[in-house]
Amino acid sequence: MNAKVTFLPRLILLAAVLNLAIAPMVYAANAGNVSRGTAYALGLLGIVVVGLAIYLAIVILYPERF
Repeated sequence: MNAKVTFLPRLILLAAVLNLAIAPMVYAANAGNVSRGTAYALGLLGIVVVGLAIYLAIVILYPERF
């Protein structure tokens, strides 16, 4: 089986678990001005942005791999 196929579900699970840790902090930092669903969306957006930044840094540093 392809290694990328088994890696993707693990990555999605890791992002979901990480979002469970980040979203309550976002919700608490806004003192209730943001709904709980919006806090989870902002947490997920932050995870995606950090992931893309790491990916682009790797692509810039090691272009021959891509």
